[in-house]
Amino acid sequence: MPYFLGGSFPNCKPNFECLNPAQFTVTGQNSFGNVARNSFRGPGYFDMDVTLKKNFRITESGLTFSMGANAYNVLNHPRFANPDKNLADGSAFGFIQSTVTPASSPYGNFQGSAVSGRVLQLELEVKF
Repeated sequence: MPYFLGGSFPNCKPNFECLNPAQFTVTGQNSFGNVARNSFRGPGYFDMDVTLKKNFRITESGLTFSMGANAYNVLNHPRFANPDKNLADGSAFGFIQSTVTPASSPYGNFQGSAVSGRVLQLELEVKF
């Protein structure tokens, strides 16, 4: 664990330095640094999801049709990963290297707008 020497943190944005290597020093092998858990913040995330729905009632048969559309990540903003945290990486330390990637297995994981681009979904529902 590194020792944090102090200083301010710039806003964490892609292609900008989120952590400055000059603000850190490497500790000895059997010692802990002074960096507490959750001391630093990664890039922010903004997402906008929209749902439009219209109900149609047929009074003679008692049926109700519902048509709709769901749009996830409407503004198509990427979700950036946290900056590189390995001090030994040299010039890559403190920079965002990628976007968040989906899990390797789709089972048990939500594969929606958090890791992908814009997602559109159409919906038709019949109630009787």
